[in-house]
Amino acid sequence: MENPTSKPAQVAPWEAILVVVVTFFLFLFLGAIILLTVGEGPTLIFGELLILIIPLAYILYRRIPVRAAIRFYSNPKFIFLGLGFGALLLLLNLAVSSALTSIFGISEAVQQANDTIVQLSASPAGLTEVAVSLALAGICEEFAFRGFLQNSIFQSLKRKGQNYAFAVAVVVAAGVFGIFHFDPQIVYTLSAFITGLALGAIYHRFNYTTSATAHASMNLIVLALLLLGV
Repeated sequence: MENPTSKPAQVAPWEAILVVVVTFFLFLFLGAIILLTVGEGPTLIFGELLILIIPLAYILYRRIPVRAAIRFYSNPKFIFLGLGFGALLLLLNLAVSSALTSIFGISEAVQQANDTIVQLSASPAGLTEVAVSLALAGICEEFAFRGFLQNSIFQSLKRKGQNYAFAVAVVVAAGVFGIFHFDPQIVYTLSAFITGLALGAIYHRFNYTTSATAHASMNLIVLALLLLGV
């Protein structure tokens, strides 16, 4: 369902990778500072915005049309598709997490993240912060990892006539996505990698609007299940 009139992104793969690396270290450094000064709720929101802001700033600096660079289309049908894919992604995530947990054991990082979400959501303000951050995760992370990184790699390899452009682009973007969700026990990292592969396929088949909606809706469904004690 690609728009035949859309223009390929003009960001070179090495540029995209470098920007994402800079984003990662700023994410860790500034996130730690904000956590110590204003607390967990605002840090969750700021961290997601930072993941978007740096790649967006680079696209604007290069004077590349943002819509074309990330393949953003505003047709409502892509949002509805994303909502459906969000439910399917949840099922995939649950199956993968269950399998990984049976192999590697319960992840302390995942358990701690879930406990933090539940604790913050105990107040209306905290619940709002958590919900906003989880929705922003879909918007911001898909912008950086699929719209910016994956698309730049794919378009570059495609222009060179490489038949493996899709596979390389999706795997690299999913790998970086997994690193951003680092878990010493590897459960969360591998789960994020596999989810990233699925999101990469959704993005490639449709566009940023669909993958961002799928990612955000999956996160919000997870929040609802956590609050219901499921």
